[in-house]
Amino acid sequence: MTRWIFRSLFLCFSLGTASLSATVNFPALAGTYLTQAQTFDTKYTQFANSFSHYYGDAAAFASYLSAPNARDNLGKFPSLYVGFGVGVTFGKVNSMKGEVDSSIQSNVPSYLIAENMSFNFGVGINRSWDLRFSFFPNAAIAIPSSSLGSNRTAELKSGVYRARLGYHVLEGGFLKPGFTIAGFVSYTTGGLTLSETGFSTSSTDSSGNTVALSNVTTKLSTSWQYFGIGPEARFWYDLKFFHPFVGYSLGLQLGQYTTGLDVNGNIAVTVSSVTQNDTGSITISERRAAQLISHRLMFGFEISLLVLDIGVEAQVDLVNGLVGAAVGTALRF
Repeated sequence: MTRWIFRSLFLCFSLGTASLSATVNFPALAGTYLTQAQTFDTKYTQFANSFSHYYGDAAAFASYLSAPNARDNLGKFPSLYVGFGVGVTFGKVNSMKGEVDSSIQSNVPSYLIAENMSFNFGVGINRSWDLRFSFFPNAAIAIPSSSLGSNRTAELKSGVYRARLGYHVLEGGFLKPGFTIAGFVSYTTGGLTLSETGFSTSSTDSSGNTVALSNVTTKLSTSWQYFGIGPEARFWYDLKFFHPFVGYSLGLQLGQYTTGLDVNGNIAVTVSSVTQNDTGSITISERRAAQLISHRLMFGFEISLLVLDIGVEAQVDLVNGLVGAAVGTALRF
């Protein structure tokens, strides 16, 4: 799966992820040949805008998906919660297909995965208040070429930092409901760099004119930064070993998703059966703002085995319709 995902991502951007600031630099092309090259570039302008939109939304949403917990009340100091969680969501590829030119819809991947992981900590201040932290360092991770295919290299990094202060309106207890209101602040950052040599692709319009890239060297660099703040509320029920919960969160998000791409290689443009060739480059820089408001529903359950907790959670973003899931485990003292 990992190999397919990164191949799809690389294909999408290597085909010419373009933006309003894209530069097509093939000096030998002129007239309709240059126009065809620019049209080729314009198709992927919309493709890139859509990709940044939907993958950017998914990356921001995923940052909330790695800390499932049901029983909010940790108890009085020095009660502790220490664990690890992972979460995943899928970008809306059908919406992407609906926005891009029909001639390149087949290059939209079948699915886009945005994932998150974090170390989770909590401390009970007293029976009414507790404080929780989630973080994962923004350290670079090299992706082996065996996962990507020949002539490809990649590096991924993703960091999340989140703090949440909760007040327990209802403390909860065995066969007693618990209700918590809380406030959170979070910062998410990350990046992905993909490089490939010897890449080739082509596009043909309705008149039969063709633009083909061959022996291309590409370098894709994407990065994201999101800052979030807002309130949330959770209601849970204590059934000794099993604890179902439901919650709601309202968030304000500020940030951006930025994409840069350098393409260098050969281009062949065919118009009315006559072909012109040139060697040059396409340089792209794109930025997409984060979704401003987030409304999220949360529901799931937690299983308690002595001091070990296992949590499962699903979330739904009511603004863009994304659905994500998370699983985590922790020790509760």
